[in-house]
Amino acid sequence: MLSYISIAVSNRLFILVLFLLLFSCQTEIATVSDDASIEIKLHGMVQDHSGLPIPGIQLSVDDQSITTDEEGRFELEGAPSAPVMIRLHGPQGIGQYVLELEDTADAIDLTYPVVTKVVLLHDNDLHFNFNRQGDFKEKVKKFREKYENVWLLNAGDIFVRHSHRWAIEDTSYYAETSLSMIDMMNEAEYDVAVAGNHELDYVGDYTSLSLRSAEFPFLAANIDAATTALPHMKPFIVFETQNGMSVAILGLSTVNFEKPGVTARDPVETSLLYKNLAHENDLFVTLNHIGITSDLDLAKANPEIDIIVGGHSHTLLESAKLINGVLIAQAGGPPPEHQVNPDWPKYLGKIKVTFHNDSIVEKTGRVVTIGTPVEVE
Repeated sequence: MLSYISIAVSNRLFILVLFLLLFSCQTEIATVSDDASIEIKLHGMVQDHSGLPIPGIQLSVDDQSITTDEEGRFELEGAPSAPVMIRLHGPQGIGQYVLELEDTADAIDLTYPVVTKVVLLHDNDLHFNFNRQGDFKEKVKKFREKYENVWLLNAGDIFVRHSHRWAIEDTSYYAETSLSMIDMMNEAEYDVAVAGNHELDYVGDYTSLSLRSAEFPFLAANIDAATTALPHMKPFIVFETQNGMSVAILGLSTVNFEKPGVTARDPVETSLLYKNLAHENDLFVTLNHIGITSDLDLAKANPEIDIIVGGHSHTLLESAKLINGVLIAQAGGPPPEHQVNPDWPKYLGKIKVTFHNDSIVEKTGRVVTIGTPVEVE
């Protein structure tokens, strides 16, 4: 019996010693980790676009802030969250950077004001025409390589709803071609589209099947689609730039038919219900399929919109128009007869918006004809 008790006590002592050793190791590891976090520092210089240092710029990271000294230098201690969001407060507004820092021992050179460029590529009214696909995708690729913040938009009417305008007047043609169009758009990596009246005038279940295969969302804020023949459509979407700025895109469309479960509200009145998007985001865009005349009406009624990307009227605006402070762009399309013709030219609109900090200083738009040797600017 005594031997049994001795063995039991020995086992308990062994377990106690093992527990104390483990606890000691964990405490040591935690201490090392805490010490390591304290050693992290962010330091560098804020300069203007000519390379001159700027004193008096306030930097904020998480809950810390510091002001650059007379030589434009700064130093912040602590363990910032990754990626690091750095905001620069100065006389020209607030700019921001989002940085993936691999080595905090390296100095960071920041430029003030912060310049951000947003590029919106767009087309519209394809109507079963997606000509020069290879050239189109190559041009889009070049823009995406040159700029950090690029989104590809479609302003509606991808399909053709009129059976007498199909190559074969049979729903099998519509089913195959509509699905093929979406597949090609997926390959080109479109980011968003607005539903055009030709998509909203659904053909059996084929329209829904094709639209649901899209790897990008369809928008339509002023359309009520209470039918399973169409997929759910969002009113708007918000994209984020590489440095954390936000781009809100609101979808507005039209209908010119009577189809069960589909009704439209006035696009101008609907846009006014979403004025908060202008206040809550850095860039407010409407992606429209309402025609150039309605685009002009919208610009006059809602000047808080920064950019209108249009479709429906097949208007080719080789240079975007500035109306009431709103930039209006539309990239043409095939003739309104909606014929399928591989010889039609393929257009790509390009809108460039330049920010200095949180203010827009320039917005321009033009149309590129795909297949011509136009430089990526």
